[in-house]
Amino acid sequence: MKTTTCRRRLAALTISGLALVAPQLLAQAAGHPDFQGIWSGVFTTQDNEFWGVEDYACFVGCPPTGYEYLRALLDDPANDARPVDELIGEMRGHVRAHLASKFTPAGLKLQSAAGVAEDTVFDCQPYGFVRQTTNPLPLEIREEGDTLVFAYEEWNGVRTIYMNGSVPPLELKGTLFGRSVGRYEGDVLVIETTDVGPDIFYSFMSGGGYSDQLRGVERYTLANGGRQLDLELTITDPVMLKEPVVFTKTWIATPELELLVDSCEDVPGRP
Repeated sequence: MKTTTCRRRLAALTISGLALVAPQLLAQAAGHPDFQGIWSGVFTTQDNEFWGVEDYACFVGCPPTGYEYLRALLDDPANDARPVDELIGEMRGHVRAHLASKFTPAGLKLQSAAGVAEDTVFDCQPYGFVRQTTNPLPLEIREEGDTLVFAYEEWNGVRTIYMNGSVPPLELKGTLFGRSVGRYEGDVLVIETTDVGPDIFYSFMSGGGYSDQLRGVERYTLANGGRQLDLELTITDPVMLKEPVVFTKTWIATPELELLVDSCEDVPGRP
């Protein structure tokens, strides 16, 4: 793992000319697709022709309605003279209203209180489960025995996914990432997470957050011959949500990259 003196998230580092090369298409012995490798989103592969405007707007993931709403704005000739940033801002307002419709009174209260200025990230507090799962920096997935390890460049976070019926240790209860168990359903990697510590969603996108009663279900699939990794994350929470919330996000295979060491102290304006 290499070291950098500034976070790629704020420096907006671009990597040009990336090839979409799969790590391996199938784990033949295991009989399921191989999700191992390093995967990058639009934030660190901005010059790649793979991405559309909606991917840039949803670089930390969006509900499906967010992508649909922005595509409709972009396709409407009446918006041809409007700046793209203005259209993205309108889409994010739509996403905020979409999530507000799903919050309980407790969830709405948190949404109204959790603004950008109050975001704990500026106090160098790492992300919780939802923001870590959809964060903009590269992700490495690797198999280690009966577990999958998800290593995130963002905050140098590491999640262990317990596979094959193995049980996560109780001491993970109440931690930021909680306890995660995984299984394969055909070509889909399914991960269920519970026992998380409470945290917020991205404040600039939607505000709000979740309690320790959250249950997260991640469904990962491969596309484009194994060169594309897609996530559908479904969240339920009886304290904060009246009904489930879904976020989606896409990565591309970037085997030529190595994860960098993320340093909060190097971010301008932070203590």
